[in-house]
Amino acid sequence: MAPRSGDCESLSSVTQQPYRSKNAAPGGEALTKNSNARPAISSDHINGQGDFEQRPKGSDWVQRAEKRIRRAQRGSRSELSVSLGDWHKRGLAKTNLLSEEGLEDNIPRINANDVSVEEFIERFEKPQLPVVITGLTDDWPASETWTFPQLGKRFGKHRFKVGSDDDGYAVRLKLKYYLHYLQHSAPRHDSPLYVFDGTFGDRRNSRELLKDYTVPKYFKEDLFQHVGESRRPPYRWVVWGPARSGSSLHIDPLATGAWNALLRGKKRWCLFPPGVEKKYVKPKLPEGDSEACSWFSKTYPLTKVPDWPHAKPMDLVQVAGETVYVPNGWWHAVLNLEDSIAVTQNFCNTTNFPRVWMHTKKSRPRMALKWMGKLRSVRPDLAKIAEDIGDDYDCSGSSPSSSSSSSSSSSSESEGPVTSDSEDEAKGASKTKTSVSAPGSSDSKKISPVRDMKMDKQALAPSKRHKN
Repeated sequence: MAPRSGDCESLSSVTQQPYRSKNAAPGGEALTKNSNARPAISSDHINGQGDFEQRPKGSDWVQRAEKRIRRAQRGSRSELSVSLGDWHKRGLAKTNLLSEEGLEDNIPRINANDVSVEEFIERFEKPQLPVVITGLTDDWPASETWTFPQLGKRFGKHRFKVGSDDDGYAVRLKLKYYLHYLQHSAPRHDSPLYVFDGTFGDRRNSRELLKDYTVPKYFKEDLFQHVGESRRPPYRWVVWGPARSGSSLHIDPLATGAWNALLRGKKRWCLFPPGVEKKYVKPKLPEGDSEACSWFSKTYPLTKVPDWPHAKPMDLVQVAGETVYVPNGWWHAVLNLEDSIAVTQNFCNTTNFPRVWMHTKKSRPRMALKWMGKLRSVRPDLAKIAEDIGDDYDCSGSSPSSSSSSSSSSSSESEGPVTSDSEDEAKGASKTKTSVSAPGSSDSKKISPVRDMKMDKQALAPSKRHKN
């Protein structure tokens, strides 16, 4: 299913008060909300220890870090001038954009211990209803180890994707430099750089992150695995970033569903049901104004006026320990209210297979052909369904190539979504490009080494594909 928020356990020392959602579904449980809208980020929290000890301002390390950061900013948002202060010219850091005042959290909540897989399918998957699930991440090692200081110690020298340039190349930045950015620049940027990396599981230095979490029981079925890892659409992302980063409004590609598990921080979501026309919920904005913060500050208020003629938005504030399920076809936008750490995946299972098949057949015909061949042997029942589906099958509410794009780095979250692609680490090349970035594009992959921007092969820029 996926486009900036920000918080990490170690970054905030805020008091938490229990609360219960007004519309909690049966089996719902008490939740916690951070009392402070934006925790202060101290250098100790960000830099941690070891390789991240305090460094004197003006040192060679700081100069090198800020040079790499400026390069990443220019690469991901070429329309903004770093030297002229365009990254903070709107002054959003001084507004109430992150305020939760007046927000009505109206998405139901369930506890994973109280709802079986079969019940989940009947209550939420089949009727395509979003839901917030607690209790899925309690046993994950990531619940303890995914803090910015610990991630910095483990992966400080690894380059993660923080955006895409104008040609679709992935813009990458070493995590140790990104942590410096979180402390010194992100707090005043309108739409900060956002780690939205869909290749972490394929790259040697970061694939161990896969050991820190398990796919939740409700989303174990993975029909795209039968396409083969090298051909399947992008489907998993680590999503780390500060407040005001996020994913602008999008529908996840290929009619896939998605889940987003938040380990640290707080995210604000807005969802619209399938069938709502794009022109109303995603009107054209000035070029370069496609960030999550722009949608929430300019478009969202239009949906709250009394004479709004379409489906009302469904609002949600997701806190650490909660997993959001987004059914296929739902519009959704995500804004990080605090510095946040999350992981998200898109999926195709038996329930959404007919819609996914139709979108795949139309937009990825060669992949669909290989998929069908495999399904005939492993899932003949689904192969029969695919053969019987006519071109007039109702795929309403789903978008074959809708993307989830993330904020300032023009990356996607949700994101969501197809925010990044699976990529192989090109030997000897710091930047590569592929033509396959989105599941709506062709299957052919063209890789070409280019200049030293620390970029790798990626399907689409996050801002062109969203991730939550």
